[in-house]
Amino acid sequence: MKSIIFTLLFTTISISFTAQIGLDITAKGQFNSTWMFNQNISDDGAEQDYAPGWGSHYGLGLGMRLGFFGIGLETNFGKHNAAYSGVIANQDYASTVALSTFQLPLFLRFQNKGGVYFEMGVQYNRIRKALYTRENLFPVSSDVSGDYAKSYSTALIGFGINRKILKSVPLGFVFGVRLQYGIKDARGVDAYGLPLDNSLIYPNYAKTRAASAGINIGLMYTIDTKEKESGY
Repeated sequence: MKSIIFTLLFTTISISFTAQIGLDITAKGQFNSTWMFNQNISDDGAEQDYAPGWGSHYGLGLGMRLGFFGIGLETNFGKHNAAYSGVIANQDYASTVALSTFQLPLFLRFQNKGGVYFEMGVQYNRIRKALYTRENLFPVSSDVSGDYAKSYSTALIGFGINRKILKSVPLGFVFGVRLQYGIKDARGVDAYGLPLDNSLIYPNYAKTRAASAGINIGLMYTIDTKEKESGY
């Protein structure tokens, strides 16, 4: 991940000598479909199965644009929820792990004059708290923060549109889609709330990959950028 970040920064610095710089300040929120994939859970059949999880986050971003090319950094707070369901001894159950996270995405963005953009990069995710809950089968709620990694990283790609609300005002409306998949192991618990790194339960350890797909909505304020180079 460090090499990717270095490449992004080096590319931006190199181009900045030959292009006018515009700054973008963004406030946005995102609603996501969220998952935690682990091969040992996938192999357990009907006893442990994935269910749709939902999460959201909000935050601020700062971008530097050089013509059609830009680099962005955001700080976000939110939830990444992993949901499961299954059947044991003819008894249905449902469980959820709610991860409270701090997210730091760093990405490259390519945007044309019409405001359509494509982005790609990496995201640092710090787990602030992990709460496990189970319903129907021996209901329980417990803090499982110690079973998760303190942080993990994900790769991201996204696309969308950034359009000015009024030509006379440097304020734009941003709407887009962002997809993410885990690069680093997030560790964690299974659908029963048991640690996935317990070798007595799972002799063959498998990494846990966080994944999400979501819709971004926000406002972007542009500073010191000519209209012909803004990408709007």
